[in-house]
Amino acid sequence: MADFIAIQQLLNRYCFAHDSQDPVALAKTFSKNAELMGITGRDEIAARYGEGYKHLTKRRRHTLSNFILLEDGEDRAVMQTYITLYLIENEQITLHLTGVYRDTVVLEDGEWLIQTREATMDVPYNPGDTTPAAAGHYTQDDQKSSSRS
Repeated sequence: MADFIAIQQLLNRYCFAHDSQDPVALAKTFSKNAELMGITGRDEIAARYGEGYKHLTKRRRHTLSNFILLEDGEDRAVMQTYITLYLIENEQITLHLTGVYRDTVVLEDGEWLIQTREATMDVPYNPGDTTPAAAGHYTQDDQKSSSRS
């Protein structure tokens, strides 16, 4: 049985690392052969995020809620959450987007890590600093995921 709290903490660490724009901490949330944004490998994924951070001008706060364990196994699980993203600029906070994350996590070297993510956004994804992407469902297979959600 998967450790619900450990997986929840993993996904929260991802948010903190992402909002802190810390690719090193972010890499520690992915499995060695994670697949995200059409990229395979934790270091490669973290490097892509790092490149994306160079273009951001607004601070971000990713908030996950409504954690539901959809699949539960000894070394693999799927956790679904709501994602709420806030942008902060000039001491103003705005609700930016909402959606659903469906993360496949694996137990690797005794630690739960993100293997893949499906993201379904409720509104068109506009990073707030760069070119928008359409609302919709984003998976590893279609490689439409954004590096900043």
